[in-house]
Amino acid sequence: MIRNGSQLYILLLFLLLPLPVLAGEISGYVEAKGFAYAERWSGRDSRGLGWGTLFTKWEEKLGETQLSASLRGEGITSGENGALDFDPADRKLRRSPVSVRDLWLRIPLNTTHDLQLGRFQLGWGKTDGYSPADAFLPRDLTDPFADEKLPLWALRLNGYGGTLRYEVVAAPVTTPWRLPPLGSRNAPLKVDALPAGTVFNEVESSPPGIGFAAVRLLSSFGDWELGGWGRAGVRPAPLLNFRVDQMTATSAGFSLPVERRYAMEEAAGIELSRIIGSWIVRGEGAALFSRDRDLGNALIGAVSVEKSFGDGTFLVTLAGNAISPPVDSAQLFDRAILPVIITAWNRTEEWGEWKLVWSAGLKHGDGMFKGEAGYNLSDTWKLTLGGELPYGSEEGAIGALQTARRVSVALRRSW
Repeated sequence: MIRNGSQLYILLLFLLLPLPVLAGEISGYVEAKGFAYAERWSGRDSRGLGWGTLFTKWEEKLGETQLSASLRGEGITSGENGALDFDPADRKLRRSPVSVRDLWLRIPLNTTHDLQLGRFQLGWGKTDGYSPADAFLPRDLTDPFADEKLPLWALRLNGYGGTLRYEVVAAPVTTPWRLPPLGSRNAPLKVDALPAGTVFNEVESSPPGIGFAAVRLLSSFGDWELGGWGRAGVRPAPLLNFRVDQMTATSAGFSLPVERRYAMEEAAGIELSRIIGSWIVRGEGAALFSRDRDLGNALIGAVSVEKSFGDGTFLVTLAGNAISPPVDSAQLFDRAILPVIITAWNRTEEWGEWKLVWSAGLKHGDGMFKGEAGYNLSDTWKLTLGGELPYGSEEGAIGALQTARRVSVALRRSW
């Protein structure tokens, strides 16, 4: 087993190596990133964190067939990383230091239809910031502020005829959401009924073998674009089962086992967008159904407006759920922040780019300010400074992360 500190050290060495470039075929980057935190949620949290990443991607055309493959290696100086293990579908409790991000073929069937199969990312959302159409896709919350989507092993068939476009997706295996260690600053849990200092013992669970199937239809009508989708299968965001009956006392306090289980869910949604002057207006609605007593049903809507300013974009998204969940919404992850308003502004400058984001939870009055600025040192080197400032009531999903307030600096070399 490779230790976390050794993983980070090895990845940082790549910053000093002359990496070869094969134009149009191989690309990637190596990045060293450091975080400094204002406080700790528990004694297990450190004041600083190092994160090293090496990413490389290979793309090739084989006649009309497109091939893409990418690999990511990383080291984290904390418990977010697991052991070096073969986990090609990202189904383990902790993320492996080495993972396959892309491994797919896109095969044209004729001039209007093509087939994609392998491992790739999927995105259906019309309303950027939050979309019910993307809520069933797996995410990696190891870094809760990055909102990284996990790729799927799937088959996708898409095509068009006239103004009608379609897409059919079948993911034969479940890729579960990845959560940070429970009881850490990135996943704080305070259960009033439990003794103070209780440690959560996360039980390695086996996600269901089956995944989901989904279909989507889109069509244009003048200035309008209308779409609809449906899906059925396993919801990848787990439900947490706190096994109080198995809680044990140790010399350091009480240990509470936490299991993860996965519910079946069906959903259908509609989407609508239109360009009005210099603005893009989008709207989505989705009905989600589950017979699981803890998950229940949901009726989620989202609207957004977007405007371009030169090389920048200003975006506002409002999303909410009309049905109260049967359990604390914090246990449902993607629904935990609802209702929410998200405002984002990003712009590309001659020297680099910057981004500002304000997320505001409307139920508990919590929220977060996030800022980031990247300066291009050269064509291949980039320096990025950033910070996240959660605030407000700790009853809210965002406000609960107040001890995760941080600043960051990253140095990246691309090729």
